[in-house]
Amino acid sequence: MRILHVVEATIAGVRTHVQTLASGLDPRRFQSVVACPPRREHSFGDEQFVAYLAQAGIPVLPVPMRRSIGLAPDLAALRQLVAIMRRERFDVVHLHSSKAGFLGRLAARITGGAAVVYTPNGLSFLGDHGRAQRLLYKGLERVAGRWCDCVVAVSPGERDLIVQSGMAPAERVVCIENGIAPIRLPPNYDRAALRRALGQPGDAPLIGTVARLAPQKNPFLFLDAAARVARQLPDARFVWCGGGELAAEAQRYAAGLGIDAVCRFVGHRDDAQQIIAALDTFWLTSNFEGLPIALLEALALRVPVVATDVIGTRDLIGGVAGLLVPHHDADALALATLGLARSPERRAQLARAGYARFLERGTAERMLRATESLYERLADGRARLAAAQALAGKNAVG
Repeated sequence: MRILHVVEATIAGVRTHVQTLASGLDPRRFQSVVACPPRREHSFGDEQFVAYLAQAGIPVLPVPMRRSIGLAPDLAALRQLVAIMRRERFDVVHLHSSKAGFLGRLAARITGGAAVVYTPNGLSFLGDHGRAQRLLYKGLERVAGRWCDCVVAVSPGERDLIVQSGMAPAERVVCIENGIAPIRLPPNYDRAALRRALGQPGDAPLIGTVARLAPQKNPFLFLDAAARVARQLPDARFVWCGGGELAAEAQRYAAGLGIDAVCRFVGHRDDAQQIIAALDTFWLTSNFEGLPIALLEALALRVPVVATDVIGTRDLIGGVAGLLVPHHDADALALATLGLARSPERRAQLARAGYARFLERGTAERMLRATESLYERLADGRARLAAAQALAGKNAVG
């Protein structure tokens, strides 16, 4: 069975998600092909996607999609996707995130034949846009929802919102939560040395995150809470791993709060998992999520989590595998973190509970087997439909 994955967002969590799917499907039953930009328009140093796929032996078809809406480049990308789908036979076309999701579903509708699957990986109309823009994004999702066989939500909360917003009827929405492979740190991993390099030479808290410096991830909430924690724990240090369009603004904001000396912005790092393992507390300050990969990594590495109470994050940790705080509440984030800093027993309890939740719901094996079953069911349904249509055509001619 041939699977075409189409993705524009070739960085961060979506990159990891597609890499895991494309390389992890049973090679005896599935062949993955990926259509994507050779390099994302704004990658902020995260440029390993295509190289990873090539190393894994997965064919890559270059389609220069852009994140922003633009009539000419979007039409050019659509034409290329249509040409690819007409030139090669695919049993399933799987679209990932909003831009590839719209163009890919339209291309699949034009060409026909394959079963069509769409994974939003976070709903674009939840972002900090104006009302008109949110309505536009929601309208586009509703229109394109008619062009696919199945929408895959990566968390139960996202599934409910997809149905409530009219993107697709409930019978065409399934929930397959994100999963990651077990994390194996290098044999020579030196946690103390990495902590020193990140600005924490002692045993005082090192608090951080791995996330894009983008509005969705709300770095300003992170910094507001960091300033509050630093007033109570002057030896605490903070690290933000990840690049993004808000990098310069976030650094200026940190300086304005007077915490630039205790807060490091390290940009994109290929050793991000090692940085997570060096933390005492992992923060996730997102405004919205699908189901964040970095959160799964923190749970797998047994790092206590404090995060905003949003869809995806809430679904996974639920106040059991980590602490949830109200959205946009820097005081609550700081208070929860200070409580953990003063209670080694509570930190250890959260670390154990988080790892147990990862094993229960966050493994790549579980995600891959569920996705394989979905592909087979959809492709079988398409084959049955095609056979029925061919039979009806013969009968009509007779």
